[in-house]
Amino acid sequence: MLNQQYLRRKFPFFARYLYLSLLPTSTIILFFVGIEPTLAINPAQTIVQTANLDLVARGKNAYQAGRYTEAQQIWQQVYQGSSDRLMQAQIAHYLALTSHKLGEFEQAQQYLDRGLKLLSSEGQQKNNLQIHAQLLNTQGRLQLSMGDAEAALISWQETAKIYREVKDDIGVLGAQINQAQAWQSLGLYRRAQKSLLQIAQKLEAQNNPNLQIAGWRNLALALQVTGDLERAEETLKASLALSQELNLPEESSLTLLNLGNVALVKGDRKLAKEYYQQVVNLTSQPLLQIETKLKLLNIAVAENRETKAHNLVKAIASNLSQIDKSPSRKLVYSEVNLAENLLELNEKFPNEQYIVQTKQLLETATNQARKLQDLQAESYSLGMLGYLYKVKEQFDLSRQYTERAIQLAHSIHNDDLIYQWQWQLGRILSAQGNSQKAIASYTVAVEALESLRSDLLVTNRELKFSFRESIEPVYRELVSLLLMPKDDLPVSQANLLKARNTIESLQLAELNNFFREVCIDATPTAIDEIDQTAAVIYPIILSDSLEIIVSLPDKSLRHYSQPISRTKLESTISELRHTLPIRSRRTFLQPAQQLYSWLMSPIMADLQANQIETLVFVPDGALRNIPTGVLYDGEQYLIQQYNLALTPGLQLLNPLPIEEVELKTLVAGITQKRRGFSALDYVNQELIDIKSKTNGLVLQDDKFTHNNLKEKVKTEKYPIVHIATHGQFSSNLEDTFLLAWDDNIDIQDLENLLKSNNYNQQSAIELLILSACETAAGDDRAALGLAGMAVRAGARTTLATLWSVSDRSTTTAMNYFYQGITQPQTRLSKAEALRQAQLELLNSPEFSHPYYWAPFVIVGNWL
Repeated sequence: MLNQQYLRRKFPFFARYLYLSLLPTSTIILFFVGIEPTLAINPAQTIVQTANLDLVARGKNAYQAGRYTEAQQIWQQVYQGSSDRLMQAQIAHYLALTSHKLGEFEQAQQYLDRGLKLLSSEGQQKNNLQIHAQLLNTQGRLQLSMGDAEAALISWQETAKIYREVKDDIGVLGAQINQAQAWQSLGLYRRAQKSLLQIAQKLEAQNNPNLQIAGWRNLALALQVTGDLERAEETLKASLALSQELNLPEESSLTLLNLGNVALVKGDRKLAKEYYQQVVNLTSQPLLQIETKLKLLNIAVAENRETKAHNLVKAIASNLSQIDKSPSRKLVYSEVNLAENLLELNEKFPNEQYIVQTKQLLETATNQARKLQDLQAESYSLGMLGYLYKVKEQFDLSRQYTERAIQLAHSIHNDDLIYQWQWQLGRILSAQGNSQKAIASYTVAVEALESLRSDLLVTNRELKFSFRESIEPVYRELVSLLLMPKDDLPVSQANLLKARNTIESLQLAELNNFFREVCIDATPTAIDEIDQTAAVIYPIILSDSLEIIVSLPDKSLRHYSQPISRTKLESTISELRHTLPIRSRRTFLQPAQQLYSWLMSPIMADLQANQIETLVFVPDGALRNIPTGVLYDGEQYLIQQYNLALTPGLQLLNPLPIEEVELKTLVAGITQKRRGFSALDYVNQELIDIKSKTNGLVLQDDKFTHNNLKEKVKTEKYPIVHIATHGQFSSNLEDTFLLAWDDNIDIQDLENLLKSNNYNQQSAIELLILSACETAAGDDRAALGLAGMAVRAGARTTLATLWSVSDRSTTTAMNYFYQGITQPQTRLSKAEALRQAQLELLNSPEFSHPYYWAPFVIVGNWL
């Protein structure tokens, strides 16, 4: 049976390729994420001998049509037949481009080295420098493809320097756009965005309309990749207005296409369809017609509009039959995309004709890829054939095609394809009952994902490249296989360890995906090295079960399995989350007791036998949004039994207790009504109490600004930073913020504000307290924002609230908490201090309802 979610993921590599393949092949600027370089053949620029102009032009045409092997063969002929060193250097550059396209990275580097060596013996005339810059530009592209963003940045900086020297403004802008991609790959998101905005200003000052049209379009793509959709849309509209003014229909078509893509990212299908239809009506380019209709088909299928989809399939098939059948990569991928849509149509509206047409398209695409000697295209078409036979439950054939696709992907070192086909092979092997080999395939898929991390984080929802559909299932399905008992025997310690490490890797990947940049490095830490009285609990939500791994101080792992569907579990979690804040009722007790029986009852004997005092949860999925302290055994809450803490994973901990230093506190808070947020009546007393206990400095109301907070952190060490203000945690980076007097503080701002000039592990903030914040309503992954803020703030520990309690209870809780951590002789761990504060509220008649005491959670180091 076809797995619809699996199909919906749209095969990320293919989706990205299709998106990029629509970019102009004649564009002026080279940008790494997919815009093709101009292959100039003007003798004044490239020093190409007149006798070879036609041959070089043939190679250029083949390259731009996607016939890379043909282009390579033609240019090899030119290179071998020429005695002109400058011409050889130029052709070496072209050959490097084709090798890069074909996945032959070592060969590409050899051509680049050869070209640079040829130039080194020549003088420094302008033409030589132009070729030198082109070689360095392509070298940066190759380096970034191979994961070396730092080297790519250096290459592109040198490229820009040379282009400035020869006064080539177009080349400078192209190199700078490429540098922005390198900055982002290095995790310097803001630096990349700042650079792109500076480029926009330079384009505005240009007097060359053609440069502005293409430059703005390419810049918009870069802005879209960095997530700045509003500026991307504005930039595209500027490009469109100019191309329409100059009556350039093909340029307008390309820009309209990109506007449609942005509209899809923003979730506006109606507007996207309007843009795409304009492209269909305007362009005369056959492949662009097909690609745009394929986008309309994708939408029609997603909207379950069978008649519309069926008509588009007929129109696209007709277009394909009219195209020059000289194969090209674009043609192959268009055929595979159509086949993929047919499979999804068949899932929704079963029709054997869809299957027959899919098989014909994929076999044609495979044969064309072989004629092209294009291993990347062949791997994709073969892999999709493997998927087709998996749909038909012909597993032996499916396995054969998939394994051949994997071989080809390995031969060109394409981790994107490796991960997808190894994942598919794992599913096939699992369906055949071969769990050991399936685990091996899944493991390779996860390893490929890890190596792809920075590339995968350039997420684009228009490409249907969703983390939850395309990445997360690989990890979870591997964990499911690892935790499957064999022959009624317990799961081995080796498999438990691998499952635990896999779920930790998923947590890291999810946080990096949340930030849209690789920004978190992790070092494994053993629980026994942190706390001999603590146990770490990994609840793992799978489709048909709740799996629980417990890591004990003696380094042993325990495994428990509860046969509960994800739907039932998440429904119970949702019921608890929504009933907890209702102070007039105790309806939360039933789901709290049910969750306790599923999660805690099976493991209590092991916890007691190991004299555990602290439970550290690595919560999964919807479990992040509920406070574990409220789980109820029928007589007691979990907080009455154990100290509690949360962490995204042991790998992210700085396992050190509070330093034996004076606990000075920097306190910032807003008490007054501000920018649509209500006044926080009890924050004033909270700030006064904290200052009295910790010798703190208070920034209240209009004193709590970005600059004031940053200045205080820079000039003096404050082990504790306490922020009492409105705030929100969300699964969307843009919707996670704290309210300051002058503006909102997002996660990036908070990281910058809290890092002093001499920031390091020794001077890190011990404790960050975020009071009066809450998780976003209706967001089942909102606590990602809490975890993200905790990690990026740089504090060893974060204490926060899952919902805002603007009441005396918060002031009371903070008062008891500070008593616990500030008494030198009886200083408690942070988890113990919070527990005692919560118990004080729980045992008081006024604040015994969990609404008052449950929202406080410790994230990170609990010592």
